[in-house]
Amino acid sequence: MKETELAEKIVELSGGKENIDKAIHCITRLRFNLKDDDKADDEAIGKLEGVLGTRYQNGQFQVIIGNNVKNVYVEVAKILGIDSEDTLDAKDTKETKAVDKNKEREKQNIGSLILDVIASAFQPILPAVIGAGMMKGILAILTVTGILSGESGTYQVLNLISDAAFYFLPFLLAVSVARKFDVNEYLGIVIAGALMYPTILESAKAGVTDPIYFLSIPIQIVNYSSSVFPIVLSVIILGYVYRAIDRFIPGPVKLVFTPTLTLLITVPFVLIFVAPLGHYLGNYLGMGVDWLFEHAGILAGLLVGALNPFIVMTGMHYAFFPLIFQNLGTYGYDTGYLVINLVTNIAQAGAVFAVAMKARDKELKSISISSGISALLGITEPAMFGVNIRLKKPLYAAMAAGGITGAILVGLGARTYGFVIPGLVALPTYVSPDGDLKNLIIAVLGTLASFIIAFALTTAMGFEEDKD
Repeated sequence: MKETELAEKIVELSGGKENIDKAIHCITRLRFNLKDDDKADDEAIGKLEGVLGTRYQNGQFQVIIGNNVKNVYVEVAKILGIDSEDTLDAKDTKETKAVDKNKEREKQNIGSLILDVIASAFQPILPAVIGAGMMKGILAILTVTGILSGESGTYQVLNLISDAAFYFLPFLLAVSVARKFDVNEYLGIVIAGALMYPTILESAKAGVTDPIYFLSIPIQIVNYSSSVFPIVLSVIILGYVYRAIDRFIPGPVKLVFTPTLTLLITVPFVLIFVAPLGHYLGNYLGMGVDWLFEHAGILAGLLVGALNPFIVMTGMHYAFFPLIFQNLGTYGYDTGYLVINLVTNIAQAGAVFAVAMKARDKELKSISISSGISALLGITEPAMFGVNIRLKKPLYAAMAAGGITGAILVGLGARTYGFVIPGLVALPTYVSPDGDLKNLIIAVLGTLASFIIAFALTTAMGFEEDKD
């Protein structure tokens, strides 16, 4: 089915364009905010050619497409009359306000709300941090092989590229969180600028401990570069302050007084209270997770590795993102979820390639091969939803392989030095900056073991081909 026809069917079966408040997409899914969830025929949509399944998650109706999601979204955007790079915002109408009670309860669920905020904050910035992470791996390879000297100007420029996205992470997050909370993005950038202001950063780097004072109230000197929680919390506060002030400012002078008063109130409050709180929160969470992987690493690797398919299905993997970025910014590497995710993704590929080898149905073979290639590159949802979950036993094989190899890699202390979608393309980020290849060898052997175990278990257990 062509993208245009598929998009038309999806919109029609979702209740029509008048039932869609907002439309966005992530790496593999179309995500709709619907006025009335009951109008969406999720069963019919799930049976469309080109659709791998549907989910209701975090207050959204999600249609799982796979690698072709961007092309389908472009056609959906045309139908809805929005720009393919934008989203369709909810209209302030009575129909929009008449929200289903179940959706209202879901919105009040604190767990769903936190995951939704994290996902909305990190999804838009992934291209920047993935590009920077990949650059770190390439730079390490060039240095280890002697192609590039660490003292050369070329090295310095490439190192600048690899560090910029992480060092100025607060600016990237400021934009995405501001969009999520419907507040002016440029005000969010100003908040990030306040946290990253040279006076504060230079004092922090110089080891200055004496605070500066605002109306006799001390402001701690903290280095907020590469931080996550301070800017996320700060922009959320910004949104509430902005809307509270905007209600009371007369229309003709809103442009002048609303942003002025918002910044006057928010920036000092953020520097005094919110940002230091976020800083300590991020540090202690990171220390807690590091302690867990250091003292119970094998068990943690086993459990997370085995259960990762369900973690991804429920969107819980986004909960790890702040800690991953915190570790990359603080230590320069991550030893937890990213490492485990590498072998669990390869395990999905091993299971689905075994299905491709044994399946008799030509369409199942074709789907298995294409989704297996995708899984090798780090995108596992086509393999999970299109093959492994449907057939069940390949999923069990992938879980067993992910758990075993996840425990081994964590036990051996494997590290990744950049954020890249966990697949074969991420292997360069396992090259240690000091030139030691031991870490890369562990990662390569782990991915091979994960693939072989999942492939062998799926072949041994077999599976029943469904007729649908």
